[in-house]
Amino acid sequence: MKRFGIAVLFAMIAMFVTGCGKVVPPGTTVVLLEPNGESVIKDKGAYFAYGRTKVYFVDTKLKSYPKDLKILCADEINMDVSVKWVGSFKVTPKTMEVIKSKVPAKPTQRGDIKGFELSLDSFFTIALEDIVSSITRSIISPYKTDNVRESREEIRIAIKKAVLERIETLNYPVDTADILITNLDYPPEVTKMRKRIKEAELRDLENAAIAKAEVAKAQRDAELAAEKGKAQLVTAQADAAANSVRAASLTPEIITIKQIEMLTELAKGPNNTVVILPYEAMRAGMSDEMLQREGMQELIDTMKAKPVKK
Repeated sequence: MKRFGIAVLFAMIAMFVTGCGKVVPPGTTVVLLEPNGESVIKDKGAYFAYGRTKVYFVDTKLKSYPKDLKILCADEINMDVSVKWVGSFKVTPKTMEVIKSKVPAKPTQRGDIKGFELSLDSFFTIALEDIVSSITRSIISPYKTDNVRESREEIRIAIKKAVLERIETLNYPVDTADILITNLDYPPEVTKMRKRIKEAELRDLENAAIAKAEVAKAQRDAELAAEKGKAQLVTAQADAAANSVRAASLTPEIITIKQIEMLTELAKGPNNTVVILPYEAMRAGMSDEMLQREGMQELIDTMKAKPVKK
């Protein structure tokens, strides 16, 4: 009996010492605040809650928080801008004091362990949202709306740098993964105006392209005409050269004989009884005796071949 009592006593002591044990949930860091003020941080494995130990469940998942803003730019036009902070809690014994001071502790229970939940959502709303918004406004507002989109990456880098500096100055317990600009929109009336301008620019480009094509065609036609003219000139020069060769080969004798042949053909007609020979033309290449003999012979032959009318 005495031994049984001792065993029960040891079991009660063990339960008091070890308390309740659980596994750290994914995306959560468990902070155990001991009665003596010491903190034990568990981001994986099992954790144990003892008697008066306070348990805090800190949301350490990487999250993103968008913020939609209307920012008045330097040209007095409101631009719709969406900026997004991406980050998580940075949990250390030192930063836990800041987290607890900034985030309302919401009572929660995980199994048989009671504790307090510290939400990153609440911290962003309470501590970071205004910082991100004000820095974004201050950096974008000096720009004209025409220059905001083309300077998007430059603006994003400037916002991120300023947010990081501000968080470091305030010693906020967060790690900033990135700052993103997810949207840049003009007001509807400006969008419509820009659409009309873009359509007009496209029409101008189309007309310019048509005009350029017409000029190119005219240039091609002119080039073709020039080439055709060159070909005709070459042909004319060749014909002239050929005529020169032929003219050079015609001696006076050949010309005279050709004339006699032509006149003889004319004399063969049914109504011709007399043939007139171009004596002076033929004289140049033939003697008088030759001319008389050839002419008379041609006339005799022609008259013999021609029937006599009754």
